[in-house]
Amino acid sequence: MKKIFTLVSGALLASAAWANVITMDLNKPLNPETIEYGDNGVWTECYNDVDYTWLEFGDQNGTFYLSHLYERESWGGYYWDGFTPAIGGDQTDYGQAGSSDGWIVNYGGCMAGGGCVLNADGTVSADPEQPYIVAYYSWFYPDPSNQVMFADKDGNMAFTPAGVYVCNHPWAYYGCEHGDGFGEGFAEGDYFELTAHGVAADGSEKTVSINLVEFANGELHALNDWTFFDLSGLGEVTSVYFTLHSTDEGPYGMNTAAYFCMDKFQVESTDPTAVEEMNVEAQIAGVKYVNMSGMMSDKPFDGVNVVVTTYTDGTTRTAKVIK
Repeated sequence: MKKIFTLVSGALLASAAWANVITMDLNKPLNPETIEYGDNGVWTECYNDVDYTWLEFGDQNGTFYLSHLYERESWGGYYWDGFTPAIGGDQTDYGQAGSSDGWIVNYGGCMAGGGCVLNADGTVSADPEQPYIVAYYSWFYPDPSNQVMFADKDGNMAFTPAGVYVCNHPWAYYGCEHGDGFGEGFAEGDYFELTAHGVAADGSEKTVSINLVEFANGELHALNDWTFFDLSGLGEVTSVYFTLHSTDEGPYGMNTAAYFCMDKFQVESTDPTAVEEMNVEAQIAGVKYVNMSGMMSDKPFDGVNVVVTTYTDGTTRTAKVIK
């Protein structure tokens, strides 16, 4: 059985990257230039099949590209796949026993309760007024339907992912908890797994995985808070794409709702001045030290430490030091 891999999730922040990181900011959209949200919390242009095959977010440090429609096809405004922005953090259970009809419109939720916030004390929290990404993994098209790419300020498309914050989508979580119109509630040994695939320039791939939900030792365990998913093991890539797998499968594939939520995708910066330019007017808000056991302190531990520096503009820098 797969095991949940959190690696001191909330404490390490972007500790997978022993260098400066550039963090995707959903409040800095480039394509579309502005984002409006509907009553269900979802981006109002989610089903537009003309202009938004790729969503773009970025600033002077680089641009993040998130796939939104595979092959530019929404089937007349009735379909999307990949990623879409959302807000509000709705945690409501819209499912009923044997029915998933309530989720068809209400798919903009997030079990964490809002967008991911990196706090000055090294913790993370959720803010319903901050956006996040709802991800839908398509079974109808070949991979990759959930793809992330990044271009630095010089247009270089090769990058090293550091990590991303993830949590459960309500439809998937409640379906695992008690079932819905497609799936059964989880029992001992069941799990719902998220896998990140890093695609190198030569086409080769590396993967890392994390369990979003698992039923173990008589209990259901779920990542319903923002959790850091370490992507550093993927190495240098030209893209990252995500797939989902569940032990609850039927003749037509996975029965668990193929959704998850993510925020704050981070890549290592190859240019030390990039992050420093972003912080030129920001002051240090706090410094925390984290050892390899995940313990946090205001003072360094003996041995290897991850130093997490948080600035007043919300950006963070991490470094590995040995005392």
